[in-house]
Amino acid sequence: MKSFNKTFLIGAALLCMGPSAFAQPNPNSAITYPKPGGVICDQKSGFCADEQGVSVAITEMELGKKASKKLMDQIRTVGIENFDATSFTMTGGLHCETKQKKCFTNKYDNRVDPKATKALFGK
Repeated sequence: MKSFNKTFLIGAALLCMGPSAFAQPNPNSAITYPKPGGVICDQKSGFCADEQGVSVAITEMELGKKASKKLMDQIRTVGIENFDATSFTMTGGLHCETKQKKCFTNKYDNRVDPKATKALFGK
C-alpha cells in the first residue's frame, strides 16, 4: 500500500508542479544538484531531497514556497503515515533509496546512478 501511495504522490506532483524560477535550470534535465554535498531537486516534479529523503523545508529553500505548499498538500492527501520520504522517484525514472544510500537509474533494476549517488550521498 505504501508503494501505491508514494507513486500517487510523485505522479500527482508531476501533474501539479511546474519548474520554479528559484532553482537553477539544467537544459538537459529537470534534475538539479543545487548545493554540493547532499541536495537533489526535481524541478518538474517540484520537490527536493537530501540524504535523509524528500524534504519540504529544502523544497521551499530551493524551489520556493509554492512548491513546498503543493508538496505538503500531496503528503496530506496520501496521509503522513503512508508517506515514505526515504524512497523517491524523480523525473526520467531516477530512483533513490536513502536507507541504502544509493540512487538507481530506475526503480526496477539495480544499476546505480553514480552521478546522483555521489551528489546525494557523497560516494
